[in-house]
Amino acid sequence: MPISLHTPYKKDNNMLNTYSRRNFLKLSAGIVASGTALSSSPKAHAMGQKISKSTEPAKLVKGYCPFCQVRCTYHAEVRNGKIERIIGDKDNRWTGGSMCPKGLSIVELMESPHRLVHPMKKEADGSWTKISYDEAVKLTAQKMRACLDTHKDAAGDRIAMTMPLWDSRESELAALITLNMAGSVHAMPPGETCVSTAANMLTMMAGTGNPTTTVNEILNSKLLILWGANLCELYPAYSRWLVMAKEKNVQIVYIDPRSTSTSNFVDFQVHPIPGTDGVLAMGIINYLVQNELLDEEKARELVPELDVLKEDVQSYSLEQVEAITGVPQDQVIKLAEIIGKSDRTIVWFGGSICRYTNGIPTVRTVILMQGITGNMIGEGRGILTMHSGKPGGEHEFVEAMSGKNTRAKMNFRRLRLAMSKKKLDILFLNSSYRRYPDGKGVREAIGNVPFVVHCGFYMTPEAEISHLFVPMTFSPEAAGSAYGNEKETVWRDQIVEAPGECVTAMKFYSDVGREVFGDKYPYFNTPEEMYNKFCEVVPSWKGLTLERVRKSPDGLVWPIYEENGEERLGCVFTEGKLLTPDGFMKVNDKVFGRIKWTAPKDSPYAPKANQDFPLIFTQGKVVHHWQHTVTNYSPSLAQFSQGRTVSVHPDTAKKYELADGDKVYLETPVGKTEAKLIVSEAILPGTVFTPSHLCPSAPFEQNKGIAVNDIVPNNWDRISCQHNGVGCRLTKI
Repeated sequence: MPISLHTPYKKDNNMLNTYSRRNFLKLSAGIVASGTALSSSPKAHAMGQKISKSTEPAKLVKGYCPFCQVRCTYHAEVRNGKIERIIGDKDNRWTGGSMCPKGLSIVELMESPHRLVHPMKKEADGSWTKISYDEAVKLTAQKMRACLDTHKDAAGDRIAMTMPLWDSRESELAALITLNMAGSVHAMPPGETCVSTAANMLTMMAGTGNPTTTVNEILNSKLLILWGANLCELYPAYSRWLVMAKEKNVQIVYIDPRSTSTSNFVDFQVHPIPGTDGVLAMGIINYLVQNELLDEEKARELVPELDVLKEDVQSYSLEQVEAITGVPQDQVIKLAEIIGKSDRTIVWFGGSICRYTNGIPTVRTVILMQGITGNMIGEGRGILTMHSGKPGGEHEFVEAMSGKNTRAKMNFRRLRLAMSKKKLDILFLNSSYRRYPDGKGVREAIGNVPFVVHCGFYMTPEAEISHLFVPMTFSPEAAGSAYGNEKETVWRDQIVEAPGECVTAMKFYSDVGREVFGDKYPYFNTPEEMYNKFCEVVPSWKGLTLERVRKSPDGLVWPIYEENGEERLGCVFTEGKLLTPDGFMKVNDKVFGRIKWTAPKDSPYAPKANQDFPLIFTQGKVVHHWQHTVTNYSPSLAQFSQGRTVSVHPDTAKKYELADGDKVYLETPVGKTEAKLIVSEAILPGTVFTPSHLCPSAPFEQNKGIAVNDIVPNNWDRISCQHNGVGCRLTKI
């Protein structure tokens, strides 16, 4: 019988060793274990929570966290128009009421003294002048009209946007409608820097860019493979699913070059050299074939080109796999045997495996591995991803509201080239340019754009290089919907009033659209109006009515085609076949060719590598910060930050005569930054890890530092920009 989604969560403290438990609880599990743990403690104020002495009854208002796509829901206690504390919603089936430090910092971020609450225009001398919101709208509309008048039908290629707009899905839709009416489709998706490779390969190989199942299906599996998915640090609220999986005797395997908090929850971990995951996957497939652990007749049901795949992987013997990945042969055999014997396997992709220039063949190979072992379709089988889950219907709605636009879309690499050549007139810079490699070069390219608008909260580097700053509302300050990792849609009501002239991005882009296009613009007064219209226009949303979503503690899972239809969780292949045009997975693709592996570009293991940079550079997120965004402005989160650190193995430190705590330069072929050395056995020899989140404009020294992507080369694969695997070196200061 399948496991119920509402299986109760029972915490097992024995799963963490003493050292790891102490550090993990410091940031995560103490909050993850109970949604009220932090907010009801004497230290609640440390995370922006406030304990009131007032006897006036508090009002509870529903909200959700705006950061990662777990999309934790909560109840805000409001008294005298202020949020006093946030309490995770214990009825949320995905989180059990847990929240991580990032989400709990939202009150502190809203009330930061560094927050900007009025529009500002940059003058010719670089100084800023405060202007009214109406002036900001009119100025933006004037620039758009000038671009349209000057460039006519070509104007669309001279207007672009970096997504997302953080406050709600309605804000994204309003912005896309305004862009589309101006003839532009150039909205840069955030996935280009995280899950884009996995999403695109899943679309090509399986017919869906989303996860092929939902997280509850882990409990119906026999084997869960966390392939680069550092769940406990990136999605702390989901660590409860690892505990529940262990209670159901699900075997958990973790593939990651580092030992992390997630390592404490798993049965078996292998540590491949960064960027060699594709070789490991090909070696596993070859082992399954050579040792008759593969039902070839069944495998051909999804992969008719099985013989081509066998040919592509046949050179990856155990010896070759060990030589390239560094994983001992006995561990490769153990992993392959585990995979070959499991008939219910779920692979959870971390964004990390997409962040190498060879990410495309890596992801394709792992998807093929799932396909040939019969683990793509059905209960307890499939692929989960991180930073994905976006429901469909967006393009249907935008086209219905503002007409079709067949212009070819840019990715950011092409947009950067257009900016460098001064072929872009307007950039709506909504998200951090620091997420892209070669941040200095990106900043210089943006400097060629005559009019840059930043919708934000603080004087970040994005605001600094803009010509117009428009202050945004934080999520508790406006109503709206958002989507989560399970393709669920959640709703929040407005909890408190926004300060100053802060507005939603929905209002700003709608007002600009109305100013430019008049009554032709499909204006919506409220997020509720837009949401209801969306459900009316898009068939797959008919059953996700605002009334139903509003009542749900954790939202509703898309799609629901009937007004009172039931959600469908689990495998998306409801008819027992893939959603590709022919129902099969391709091995020899017209665009990407056959399966092959090369070392990441600029890797010290690549052919003709620069031997001056012998260490492998990696970066990633940490539990107390979210990407390159506003969490740098939280004083409570700052206390957990150590500034720019680099972690290396003791053997690496010894080889280069370095010691724990040394100040060093972390240097790549394109730049360097100062850092503090952490010597740890948690990382492979020859590898360097540094956190991604530091910001040069952060108000706290612990978070202040150059953006790490300033020293990352401008490497792209065919789909997305890449951040890891390049060569680097460390020198003592």
